Amino acid sequence: MRGDLDETLARLARREEAMRRRATGPGDEAGGEEPRPDDRDAVEEVAEAVRRVVAAYPGMAVTLRVEHGGQAYPLRVSWTGRDVTVGAEAAAVPPPVWPMSVKTVPAPGQEGLNSDPAARLAELIRRDPSLLEDPGPRP
Repeated sequence: MRGDLDETLARLARREEAMRRRATGPGDEAGGEEPRPDDRDAVEEVAEAVRRVVAAYPGMAVTLRVEHGGQAYPLRVSWTGRDVTVGAEAAAVPPPVWPMSVKTVPAPGQEGLNSDPAARLAELIRRDPSLLEDPGPRP
């Protein structure tokens, strides 16, 4: 899958560069001739459509996953300096390592809720272990 994504991104980069050259040429307008249907790639078309939207709104970034032909292509379309670029989506940040610090849950008697729902649930179960009991069959 990684090789296909690299190939698609390379094609997108070449297409973007050709469109940029065509748009900056003397007397030429942006856009140009529409490709024939047999030359089009669905992933490239989606990426190009999203790139045009992002280009209309400076500072915008879009992360998406295009699925086509049984393969998934994670893409990120964003501003890099003065240009809009299409690239591979950044790797996801791994979840925190367990066990978490006891400081994630307020001590009994302290006000305020924690933003970590797992730590809050653990604290509720610690305070009332009967929450884990089976309530029996449901009607």
